Amino acid sequence: MYKYSTMNQKIEKISFRIIGMYCITCKPIVEKQLKDEKAVLRIDINYMTDSVIIEFDSSLITRDQIKNRLEKSGYKFVRTATS
Repeated sequence: MYKYSTMNQKIEKISFRIIGMYCITCKPIVEKQLKDEKAVLRIDINYMTDSVIIEFDSSLITRDQIKNRLEKSGYKFVRTATS
């Protein structure tokens, strides 16, 4: 999922391992938690590797806020070492 970005944004990426996501039908459940968030520019979910990479404007939303929103989907999210 991609969104339009502007030059005034402070763009960062964060990645999580998703605990409990085992099939492609889980993807929209996770995406739903952030799809209306203007600060989130891109969500890349890979159910085969149980991972999600999120590109966001850190001047509008924090990493903790993203994690909290994601966990409303019912899955557990663990930050990976590269984020």
